[in-house]
Amino acid sequence: MTLAPAAPTAATDAPAFPVRGHTARLPWPFPDDLDAFRYSVNVEPARLVRRTAAGEWGATIVDLGGEEYGAIMAERRRILDADPHRVRIMPGMLPACWDLLLYYLRDLAASYPAIMRLDEDPRDPDRFRWRNAALGTDQTFVLGDATSLPWDPMTFLGREVPDDLLLVKERDGELCFDAGLVTFAAAWSVSFDVGMTMAEIHNPVPRLTREGITSRAEQFLRRLPVDQVYRRVNWTLSASGSRLLDVSLEELPAWAGDIPALVAAEDWGRLQLRIEVEHFIRLPMTGAVTFNIRTHMTSLEEIRQVPAWRDQLARVVLELPEDLAAYKGFLDYREPAMAWLTRR
Repeated sequence: MTLAPAAPTAATDAPAFPVRGHTARLPWPFPDDLDAFRYSVNVEPARLVRRTAAGEWGATIVDLGGEEYGAIMAERRRILDADPHRVRIMPGMLPACWDLLLYYLRDLAASYPAIMRLDEDPRDPDRFRWRNAALGTDQTFVLGDATSLPWDPMTFLGREVPDDLLLVKERDGELCFDAGLVTFAAAWSVSFDVGMTMAEIHNPVPRLTREGITSRAEQFLRRLPVDQVYRRVNWTLSASGSRLLDVSLEELPAWAGDIPALVAAEDWGRLQLRIEVEHFIRLPMTGAVTFNIRTHMTSLEEIRQVPAWRDQLARVVLELPEDLAAYKGFLDYREPAMAWLTRR
């Protein structure tokens, strides 16, 4: 467990089977030689391409998801329209939200110039025009002018990118989660967590506080420079069904029965590996830190088609200590699920 950036993994040989769609772009969460997982401050520089057994990922901060982008954004916009409380902004955080908006629009325009463009008015450096051909967005706005956008700046950005957006600010000597747009939470609620300190949010995770991981993570965030972007990858197992991404506490009545039903049916192929790529950025104008999360899903049936992933996931899941497996929610069914996964 270390604050140092992770060493790049060696490139792997091309898989001897056809790989299509999101599997080829999937950010596989484990280094090639990993057989045992423990929580750590496993950060590394962002925009670093990683080769995997099925393809590669990581060239950009925002992964639009290829052909999945439109469907993901339609689901996010549906959730935001139905539940505006998925956006929570504490008093005093609007300047950081504008900072976040401009940073990400500039990055998107540089990363995806064929479909996205941000133009600055030469007569007014605070006036911009944003165009996203993939979603049909064409919006002129003035930085800091709430009346120039149809929503607040965080909501406007959240309706353009598939990432959940979180902003952390130092307040009263503590790092606090003071603004967020979260539609794809994994068993937590932005409404409940907003305003809490980072230590309070992570206290329920086994071993984090006791082993000093939370304090080292806070030190990393406090020292994060403006000119460097970092990322880390987290993972768990999740049910399938219509709520692949949105398993927030707001929707608990809708998804609480998914895992019991899947286990009862022993339908292990539909069990999902949920992968979260988190990016950390200190914004240039306000100094606030982003903690943004892009969620990817892949089923055990898909993982089974990549032998290196299949075998490694089984080793990692079965080796995980009971307290961590219980926290991740798969202690009671990991053995039959992994037996199915590795069955030839």
